[in-house]
Amino acid sequence: MQSTIGLVALHIKLPGIYVGLVFVAALFGSLAYPIQDTLVPLLVEPDQLVQAQADMSIAYKGTDYVFNALSGFLISLCSVLGVLIMDAATFVVTVATFRRIKLAEPRQQHTREKSLYLNQILVGFKIISTDPLLRLLTFASVVMNFFFGGLNTYVVLFGRHFGGSIYYGILESMSAVGILLGMTVVYRQLKKLTVRQSYLIGNFGRALFMILTVVSYNQFWLFAIIYLLSFVFQGLTQVFETPMIQATVGSDQLGKVMTCFYTLVSVTLPLGSLAFSFLADRFDLRLFLLLFALFYAGIFLLFLASHAFKKVDELQLS
Repeated sequence: MQSTIGLVALHIKLPGIYVGLVFVAALFGSLAYPIQDTLVPLLVEPDQLVQAQADMSIAYKGTDYVFNALSGFLISLCSVLGVLIMDAATFVVTVATFRRIKLAEPRQQHTREKSLYLNQILVGFKIISTDPLLRLLTFASVVMNFFFGGLNTYVVLFGRHFGGSIYYGILESMSAVGILLGMTVVYRQLKKLTVRQSYLIGNFGRALFMILTVVSYNQFWLFAIIYLLSFVFQGLTQVFETPMIQATVGSDQLGKVMTCFYTLVSVTLPLGSLAFSFLADRFDLRLFLLLFALFYAGIFLLFLASHAFKKVDELQLS
């Protein structure tokens, strides 16, 4: 769906109603993420959550990158309207597939007093705020998404710095390939380690290589390779984040927690893009990379020192 929005943005001559419908569809599509993360623990055992997350991430990221690459070819072949119709058809197939899933949904805990709707919404926030591990994971993801919003702005400036749009495209490809390598090759190589050890390695690796991007700033290919390696470790950390939340929260409350988690995390991405678009003229590109690297280093130290995170292996995710 994100690639479809990009296609519409590129072909702005479409009637406004098409653009509006695409954005409404994207809004409803975003509801699927907390729902699917709530369903996974009902389908697999706790020690299979990490592998399930890895498989789902590969499927999602892999198809996303492949079809983003094919989008220009599909538009020339079928037109934008044709691509929109194909996109709608994939959702129909998805609905039919989800209907085939059979599971026993957890019973909700009922109280004698009927809570206000707002109080029900706040349940997820309360659970996150009172659990040290959930609080740490949410804080790290919220601030990280803010910086990634900034990176979406600055990566265009990186491309301009190195010589044009082709360099921007290469860097975008490097980040995509890096995440996929982290979720597959590196994750499998580290399966003998505990979740805590692997996650700390991921945090340390992305901090280290992001710092090295500052040093290699004037040599494109060296910069691009180091940039790729930082995303390799980013992909490694992404494999473990959702399973840690799933294993920490009871199945009857997981839907509320995942909804609140995605709400908090998602809102900071556009805020980061907006903030750093205003700061782009004032922040040297290397200064942004340095701030990003220092943030990664801070997150690594927070997880390393966290008493709650030291107990993460007791969740028996592997």
